[in-house]
Amino acid sequence: MNFKTILTFCLVWCFFILFALEAKAQNTTNENKYFSVKQVSRQGKIEISKSELIINGESILSMCAEFHYWRVDPKLWDDILGRLIKGAGLKMVASYIPWSFHEPKKGVFDFTGWTNPRANLEGFLKLVKKHNLYFFARSGPLCYGEIDGGGSTDYANIYGKRTDEFLELTEEWVKQISKVWKEYSIHNGGPVAFVQIDNEILAHKLYFPRFLKEKYGSVKKLNKRWKSSFRDFESVIKNNEAFDGKLSWHNYLDAMEYQSRYFPRWYLSSLRKMFEKYGTDVPIMTNNTFISRQDWYEMQKEVEFIGLDYYGYYLMPGDSYYWDYLTLSLNNNINNFPWSPEFQCGSSMMLFGPTPSQHQKLVTFFALASGMRGVNYYMFVERERWEGYCPVTESGKVRPEWFAHKHFFKVLTDINWVNLRRQCSVGLLWSQEQYWRFIYEGGRKYNIQFDDYTEIASRTYECAQQPMWAFVKTLIKTDTNFDMVDIRTDLSKYPVLIYASQKILDAGLQKKLVEYVKGGGKLLLLSSPPDKEYDERTCSDIIKGLGLERGEDVQKKTTVVIADKRIKTYLFSTFKNALPEEVIVKTTDGEACAVRKRVGKGEVFQFGFSALENEVFNEVVKLADLPLHVQGDNSWVQTSLHRSDDEVVVIAINRNTKEETAKIKIFPDLTLPKDVWIEEEFTHTKLKIGEGQTFGITIPAKDVAVIHIRKHDKAKVAPNWDKIMKEFFKEVGFSQDSKED
Repeated sequence: MNFKTILTFCLVWCFFILFALEAKAQNTTNENKYFSVKQVSRQGKIEISKSELIINGESILSMCAEFHYWRVDPKLWDDILGRLIKGAGLKMVASYIPWSFHEPKKGVFDFTGWTNPRANLEGFLKLVKKHNLYFFARSGPLCYGEIDGGGSTDYANIYGKRTDEFLELTEEWVKQISKVWKEYSIHNGGPVAFVQIDNEILAHKLYFPRFLKEKYGSVKKLNKRWKSSFRDFESVIKNNEAFDGKLSWHNYLDAMEYQSRYFPRWYLSSLRKMFEKYGTDVPIMTNNTFISRQDWYEMQKEVEFIGLDYYGYYLMPGDSYYWDYLTLSLNNNINNFPWSPEFQCGSSMMLFGPTPSQHQKLVTFFALASGMRGVNYYMFVERERWEGYCPVTESGKVRPEWFAHKHFFKVLTDINWVNLRRQCSVGLLWSQEQYWRFIYEGGRKYNIQFDDYTEIASRTYECAQQPMWAFVKTLIKTDTNFDMVDIRTDLSKYPVLIYASQKILDAGLQKKLVEYVKGGGKLLLLSSPPDKEYDERTCSDIIKGLGLERGEDVQKKTTVVIADKRIKTYLFSTFKNALPEEVIVKTTDGEACAVRKRVGKGEVFQFGFSALENEVFNEVVKLADLPLHVQGDNSWVQTSLHRSDDEVVVIAINRNTKEETAKIKIFPDLTLPKDVWIEEEFTHTKLKIGEGQTFGITIPAKDVAVIHIRKHDKAKVAPNWDKIMKEFFKEVGFSQDSKED
């Protein structure tokens, strides 16, 4: 090879490398236009996943107790941590760490108690370590927690929370507290497992003009898009309607993008980089509240995981049950580690209502059944303005709720919860922009029809939209196992996806659904397929990609024939051009109203009639051969199945206010031995499993049953209570056989 050839070869390679680097830089620029995405996912001594939390190689039962050490006499810390938190069966403890409490004067930081014994954070962490507990640190800078100023100092608050000036003043706090997290990190032999930065981030309107300028470049382009007449970007924030998105649909899109994505990610990115700069080396997370103001999917790009603050004070038989399931399931789908950093425990202010033992049992297992892996009970140890029903009082005494929680944790240990995995093969698709469109059109106020609902505090059905909302209720009433699935997430784990929503969906996501089907997925279209993008431009990628017929618009009551059954329903579309072999349902008049097409390795079902009635939907389930894992025959009872290699657990929830009995079927075949051991864990009632892997269960009002099935032939050994009591009396110096004088 001569010199000229070598030179040419080298130049070509240089050009190729430069081109690749430029493409990479362009992609990075596009992704990081506003943010600096986290680069490192921490592993080693701490591993998080959708299914478990592993610390030092051990899979942890991730139930946690919130205990605000600085609100309790330090003399009680040791006893509460050891006897009452570890003694209840917990492995983790959490607390807010208020900046203002640990910096009593500007520039004066106290983590050892030299100014105030209750500020001895290091002493508290040593006790946490002594009792072999792990610590979840919630160190702000904003905590809230009904603390004056929200937990940050007065000198920082005067500049406005979450502003540039606020962040500049925050840096010294982050520097000082990060020294503590570094010293007591799990990587350094300490108890600190992960750190929460800030709390329930909401957008400050101050930077809305900056976002718009970065997005549009010129106010002329903005005005064209919004159909507005602003003279400059700065004048936008003077108009409250513009910030609320009331000027036009495109204005609303931008307002929601700023409030739920741009601002939270910018703020999180700024804080995360600070904590990492000063040595925090454990996973960093944050919490969230309502998805109308926080895009959980986007926020998680900045931290290891996020978690939903859940207050299940109103889990009633009506719509609140469906709303809570929708919200929890959606968060669990998005969250890298499905966990609630703030799970209501006890009785609080703000009309949240009490959570006594029975209700706490219900909401705990309701959350776990929906896919959550663990919770942080807020508050496990009582504090001011949170009085009543907390398991432990501020003075270190126990309430009946303590024994109830101890029982929960024992049940979770007995069923080997850390090794169980929720079984679910059906996903109901959800889109952030579709929800925004619904809210923009006034849907939350006018279009949601409530069955049984009284609005309390912040309960406003933040994720709901028609017709998806109606199908959430139908799926639960028919006990059809399903997860809420954000359409941006990984769809591959679901053999079946259901689309029941509006006719707007961006081109990229339409193509994603096409590829899902071609790759072997099954897509059920229970509403008309999308034919526009979010910004209202025409887009038929899903219709063309799957070879769908738009259908002829029909609005009438009719009768359909499914498996020789005549069922009355409502018809909204017919498919006149469908091939005979594609038609799977007709009306009694012979109109094709449901078709099935094979596309690539998968298939798509298109329905033109309403499947909201229980009878109709149950037939659709059979028609489409939906892969269920467990199902009950009582519309008041919702079931879920969780399993490991050799054990199966069914959680059955009765959401009614009276006792209900259900016949529950497990499928597919588990090849269970004849003498399988099946037991309800709370009552220790042994059940019999009948033909077709069915069993019956009676569940008290607003209660839960946990049915444990062992594939092997070995039952639990019942405790010898006589022997235990004799040993107890011997230990304390008494004899059971001694007679009274």
